[in-house]
Amino acid sequence: MKRILIRNNLIIYAISFIVFFVIVSIIIYWFNQKKQEEFMHFLIEEVELSYESYTGNVTEFVLDFTHENDRRITILDEYGFVLADSHDAEVGTDKSLRPEIAELGSVVRRHSATIDVDLIYTAKELDNGNILRVSVPLRPQAQTFNVLLFWLLFSGTLLLVINGLVLKKISENLYQPWVKVRDNLVMLREGKYQVLAPNTPYPEINQIIHEMNTINLATAKHVDEIEDYQAQLNRILDEMDQAVLLVDRDQNILFFNDDAKNLFKINESITPKKSYQFIREVKINEAITFANKEKEATFFDVKILGKLFEIHVFPVSIRMKEQEATVLLTLKNVTEERSVEIMKKDFFSHASHELKSPLTAIKGYAELIEFDLINKDEIKQVAQNINKQVMMMNALVEDMLMLSRLENITEEPNQMHSLSSILNEVIERLKPFANEKDIQFKIDAQDIMMICDRLDMHKLFKNLVENAIKYSESHRQIYVSLKKDEKIVFIVKDQGYGIALEHQSRVFERFYRIDKGRLDGGTGLGLAIVKHIVLKYQGNILLESGLAKGTTITIELPIK
Repeated sequence: MKRILIRNNLIIYAISFIVFFVIVSIIIYWFNQKKQEEFMHFLIEEVELSYESYTGNVTEFVLDFTHENDRRITILDEYGFVLADSHDAEVGTDKSLRPEIAELGSVVRRHSATIDVDLIYTAKELDNGNILRVSVPLRPQAQTFNVLLFWLLFSGTLLLVINGLVLKKISENLYQPWVKVRDNLVMLREGKYQVLAPNTPYPEINQIIHEMNTINLATAKHVDEIEDYQAQLNRILDEMDQAVLLVDRDQNILFFNDDAKNLFKINESITPKKSYQFIREVKINEAITFANKEKEATFFDVKILGKLFEIHVFPVSIRMKEQEATVLLTLKNVTEERSVEIMKKDFFSHASHELKSPLTAIKGYAELIEFDLINKDEIKQVAQNINKQVMMMNALVEDMLMLSRLENITEEPNQMHSLSSILNEVIERLKPFANEKDIQFKIDAQDIMMICDRLDMHKLFKNLVENAIKYSESHRQIYVSLKKDEKIVFIVKDQGYGIALEHQSRVFERFYRIDKGRLDGGTGLGLAIVKHIVLKYQGNILLESGLAKGTTITIELPIK
């Protein structure tokens, strides 16, 4: 007994230590990674500030900045080609496929083939369009992590040895009282029941003796606990956001939660409750029969009451009083999830279609040039056309990135910006476009400060005002209002073509165009971006329009 006790305790300790060691190692590793990322983000901000205030050229900057430290600084152009590198004199190298360049802002750990050192990289886009990349050696951080793990392993091993010696001594003192308990249990087995005197020096052993004397009471208590547990389990199943049923071999429903009761209108007064009496979907009943016969699970989708449900049918063996459940059904409403999947597929389909047109045009112009099918006088015009198509593709990619940013970034803005200043900037940039159509602006804007992302508000104002210009006839007027009362209210009202009623509910969808044949140079994402920005700030959009009556779009944003 002593050996088993010592062995088991050592095994438990060893397992506990291994689990502890793994958890602590993971935490230390995660903490180390987190600190590395924070350090790299701080470092690149520091280098960016130095770069912006530096008056020399990029080569001098990277050499001066790394003169007294081991940081590696790289300046690249917007396409990922090296302009200057503190540890590599060669310029013009294509680094666009490096992970830190392909995903700006990420922190990447990898081996540098250029300087043969493991480095931590991060990069960001500068205001002038260039890319700043900063890296530091990984070895110092890795050494700290290894030292911590070594001391943790050493201390754990030392404690294991000490624990073994202590357990050996304790087990010797425990053995004698257990001999008394064993002898009394032998007498109990032989029917010579007698009350055991709990007079050992160990309270734990005395407690065991006491439990032996009250076994019947403990058994009854245990049964009550099982029943309470069953009641709790039933409540949990009722709170699940899916229907759950248990069925036996004869297709009698033995258990159902509230969701299943409401979905199939199960009448509790009907006995027995055959599954086919309430479940009218043939496919579900066939799956129950299949699970009973073949003992195999099935998964499929079924529409019930106009909603799409994901059905899981499992063969089980669960004893419920005098009956045995053999099939478990779960039904989860996945209507919204499937709609999101369809929307994603449509998005990629539309994006591919929108990119195909400019790519086809560029390819056609390139083939004309390649086969000398155009005159020299026409080359400039062809180049302008190619540039126009590239600008369309660039605008589409920028809008797609903007949508992705709005959907994925969860950080709350924390800077105060002047909305009227942003609006005035947008109006000034769009005036040349408006002047081409002799469109006049009537602006009524208050000086409003708001905690927001400047890019969000710039995009919102630009997309709405630009649409008003684009879809208005010449010699018209556009009314723009920005006011603050109980809410911040932004209104753009034009005298344009207007939107028919049947299109008004869909104009904020991605790539939706009222006139499928119109080629207006837009990306089809402008109003979708507006909708996502308004959702980000918990606002509302109101659209009023009619054919030949113009369009009025009102944005309401809460004051924070």
